[in-house]
Amino acid sequence: MNLIKKKLFQQTLKQLANLQLAISLLFIIGILIALGTLIEQDQTLSFYKENYPEINPILGFISWKFITYLQLNQVYTSYCFVVLLAFFGATLIACTFTTQLPSLKQFRLWRFIKDNKRLTNFKLKTNFPRFATNGVLYYLNKKNYHTFRQGEQTYAYSGLLGRFAPIIVHFSILILLLGSTIGSLSGYTAQEVIPRGEIFHVQNLIKSGTFGNVPQNFAWRVNDFWITYTKEFKINQFYSDLSLLDKDGSEIKRKTIFVNEPFVYRGLTLYQTDWSILGVKFKFDNDKVIQVPLKKISKQGRNFWFGTIPSRNDDTNKLSIVINDLRGNIFIYDAKGKLIKDCLIGEKFFIDSSSSIELNDFITSTGLQIKIDPGIKTVYFSFFLLILSTYVSFISYSQVWGIEDKNILSLAGKSNRAVLYFQEEFRKIKVRVKN
Repeated sequence: MNLIKKKLFQQTLKQLANLQLAISLLFIIGILIALGTLIEQDQTLSFYKENYPEINPILGFISWKFITYLQLNQVYTSYCFVVLLAFFGATLIACTFTTQLPSLKQFRLWRFIKDNKRLTNFKLKTNFPRFATNGVLYYLNKKNYHTFRQGEQTYAYSGLLGRFAPIIVHFSILILLLGSTIGSLSGYTAQEVIPRGEIFHVQNLIKSGTFGNVPQNFAWRVNDFWITYTKEFKINQFYSDLSLLDKDGSEIKRKTIFVNEPFVYRGLTLYQTDWSILGVKFKFDNDKVIQVPLKKISKQGRNFWFGTIPSRNDDTNKLSIVINDLRGNIFIYDAKGKLIKDCLIGEKFFIDSSSSIELNDFITSTGLQIKIDPGIKTVYFSFFLLILSTYVSFISYSQVWGIEDKNILSLAGKSNRAVLYFQEEFRKIKVRVKN
């Protein structure tokens, strides 16, 4: 019974190690990854309804119903994709243990050639006087060849480490799949838009794995937000001064972040992604400060913010304000849409002879993306192994055979790469031995 189970297990491994099967799986995975790249992932249902409507669907059939039904909006976390990755990983494991590792053992075996005629089939061959055998062996040993003798036969090999490259590639892909799966099942991504000066917890999740856990034992505070501009009045960079607070409100860590410079703490990363203007503060006649909410309007790739300042005496005589950026310029319009004032933050202007308005400050918000990926270190390690395998693959695996016959030592060899270098080695053997 155990013998039957063993044979069945070996047959299963051989079926999994099939190269055509692995290529087919890799092809399917590549198609799904391409679809995940073309179709926006993990967006809201309204986003897909707006961008992939049922009326005039893409290619006649790609609509939001088609995308959501096949889970093309969640390709990388769908059960189908995870099963494919697991199946592909099984083929790599089977190939490694049924083909790669046994072949490595074969490369270490002594492979003597006893028939002198077989050496004539090699492209690279030469002859020495028989008394030069010791000199040839000494040179091979000096060049780090592992040399073996059996009667009148000689076998030597060098660069066995280069044969490890395919195995390292397999293990790096397996580790990559493992790290990606851990990150997909245990990580999460959140998007928050927080006003300046506010304290917040991570709440607005846009993507979360099955085992994702959002810690609630600490909070974040947006201390400040500002933007720098170029000489051409274009945005150069926007910054957020953030503090990480413990459950008692004490500051654990503080950092100013900007695009490509995130806040990192124990595997959790905050990225600067966006910004907006929520409102503006102003005062009527040096009275108390009043806040006016602003509405963001996007047109032809440009953003501006619009709001209304109510009149103190006459509701029909409201003022409109338009803001293009945070450089401090504010445009004031009357009820008829006529520009009456172009002022700066902190500047006071008079509506009439008896009343004035002073614009004090902007109410800004910063857009933050919060992300945690427990598998990221595993993924990075797999990349390291993949890079290492690339360098290891450049190591040439070379083999040399020798047969002593009467007064002649016949020598032949081959190498899997760097053939010209190997030919030069052969030439050096002949020169050194003659000298």
